Amino acid sequence: MSMTQDKLSELYSLACLNAHALLDELYESVHTPDGDPLINPEDVKYVRQKFLAKIRHELELINAASDEASEMQ
Repeated sequence: MSMTQDKLSELYSLACLNAHALLDELYESVHTPDGDPLINPEDVKYVRQKFLAKIRHELELINAASDEASEMQ
């Protein structure tokens, strides 16, 4: 089965939507439950690194989809 342009676009959209949701979650995570921003650099670094790994996963989905599509041409 070949990768259609519509399927490739769907995969790009899914990865971008997931990354956007992660960025929204990141914003919430750099705040306390009371809404105050985290101040401790180590706390912020931990949260940032956790989300960076998740966002990289979504970017890798885009790369993998592109690779698959180009191999099928």
